[in-house]
Amino acid sequence: MKKSLLAVAVTGLFAVSGAQAATDWGVHDTLEVAIPTVASGLFSEIFEFSLTSVSSLSTSASSIEFSPFLGITDGIVYLYKEMGASDTFVSAYGFSESFFTANSLAAGDYYYKVTGMATGSGGGVFSLVSTTAPIAVVPEADTYLMMLAGLGMIGLMAKRRMS
Repeated sequence: MKKSLLAVAVTGLFAVSGAQAATDWGVHDTLEVAIPTVASGLFSEIFEFSLTSVSSLSTSASSIEFSPFLGITDGIVYLYKEMGASDTFVSAYGFSESFFTANSLAAGDYYYKVTGMATGSGGGVFSLVSTTAPIAVVPEADTYLMMLAGLGMIGLMAKRRMS
């Protein structure tokens, strides 16, 4: 009887917390973590964030399996860059992959779209971990050439003033 009551309570908890809108992380911190619950059946969760500079982004997603109460199959994480009327697909990977890295992402607004099928009687639970690291922008060769030309001109002007 206690197991049945506990199962009903846990199922009710997950059903209530599973109805969520898009999660907005704001400016992506070095580490972002989400552990949402979803109701049984097909699901789609959105996690929005912004990058303030050119960055490398690594993510990992996995489901928490507790059969027959919790389970997720066919979990996929999509990464999109928001571009106004039509968003740009960046990449996708499945829950079965250990992690995914996207390099040299431009500053701007992005979002993860996580989809799958919650198969447990209480739905499903998954974790999404996202880390970011800024990438130092290396100047192009013509930038160095312009800088050297400018320094040369300053040196020439200083030499002419001294003579």
